[in-house]
Amino acid sequence: MAATVLMQLTGLDAWYGDKQVLHGIDVTLPVRGCTALLGPSGTGKSTLMRCIDAFSQTQERQLQEGSWRASYQQGNVSHAPLLRMRVQQKAQRPSGMTGLQFFVDGQAESAASVMQSLRELFAQLQEVDLLTRLFASVTELSDVEWVLFCILRAAQRASNLLMLDEPTAGLSDADAMRVVALITRLAQTRAIVIITHHVQQARALAQHVVLLGNGRVVEAGPAGQFFAAPRTAAGQHYLANGTLPERSESGDGESALTACLIEETIETLSAGRVPRNGKINPLLPARFRWVVPDRLAGVSIPGLLREARQDLAGLQGAGIDTLLNLTETPFDRELAAEFGIDCLFMPIPDMTPPTLAQAVDLCALLDKQMAQGRCVAVHCKAGQGRTGTVLALYLMWRAKGQWSGEDSVKAMRRIDPGWIQSASQEVFLSAFEQFIRRNVTFT
Repeated sequence: MAATVLMQLTGLDAWYGDKQVLHGIDVTLPVRGCTALLGPSGTGKSTLMRCIDAFSQTQERQLQEGSWRASYQQGNVSHAPLLRMRVQQKAQRPSGMTGLQFFVDGQAESAASVMQSLRELFAQLQEVDLLTRLFASVTELSDVEWVLFCILRAAQRASNLLMLDEPTAGLSDADAMRVVALITRLAQTRAIVIITHHVQQARALAQHVVLLGNGRVVEAGPAGQFFAAPRTAAGQHYLANGTLPERSESGDGESALTACLIEETIETLSAGRVPRNGKINPLLPARFRWVVPDRLAGVSIPGLLREARQDLAGLQGAGIDTLLNLTETPFDRELAAEFGIDCLFMPIPDMTPPTLAQAVDLCALLDKQMAQGRCVAVHCKAGQGRTGTVLALYLMWRAKGQWSGEDSVKAMRRIDPGWIQSASQEVFLSAFEQFIRRNVTFT
């Protein structure tokens, strides 16, 4: 791992009991700078911070505490255990304690020694005016003074990593900017991870951004690039609205995030470009191709060129939880289930298109999978003719009549030149174009 990287986790999953709340997260923390965790409430930001906190203390890749458990596939933590501290949102004030006692509590050093180190720290961070407040009761501190003390105490004890959960929550704009200024100075000497719902503060603070939606990373990268021109439709939606509407627990209706990702794919292909990749795993089969990142892909049948278990492990590592099998032989459901993958079956003879009734059923089936938040890989045998045809007809369906059959063929072959193998498959896509335009009304 590069000397500039403090911590790297790849393929991070987390659960509370039987409920998985993080799915295949990749996160890299530099040794210095601020990383902002963004996204709607309940999307997994606090769980991700908990995982970062826990894995910063060990080289183990699987951890469990009570109902919480987490694991990651690859990565490293430099010099674990890291010197780290986590500041919770609106931390409670201890009663009967001065500010200085708050800093001294739990340390072996004397109050005089701690006081001297605080003079140096406060001067370095341009917070000298807070020195006199060390002798006040913490209950007498203003809200912003208490937040600053909590962050400074964490900084005093953690030279590697600070984790801050909504540190400006409930503060006025002026007070919040004072906290932002302190965090900015601290980020020059250590890694900071911050959870915030305040887009403008994240813009001022962060060098790196991780945007979460439904427990998955939907965009990540340099903050300047994200705030100037997000690469994804989901990122654009977040900056415009400050949130990403999430999938309901009931599974009724497709999430706005999934709709954004599908729309992004259609717009990208319509512009003559190749859609961006979703999550990649080194064990993925060679013919694996993302169509809608982290939602829909095409692939050859697991086990075509190597042992099926290896292919299934790669698909699982990329977040695939459903296989849609188009061959004439059902895939081994029990084997797939060992890797947390469900199997769907819609047989189509080799080198032929589906029937019109099958095509409509396939679109309805894929709509249902998208509404349930599933991550689907469509496969035939080689992952070319039938696979490309079904993916093409589904994107025609989602384009709501805006794509011709020829458009769909060209679009699919931008992703994989081998997709859609026979003349009959091309002819069918043109016929499906006419069926959509004459018989389907989109709302």
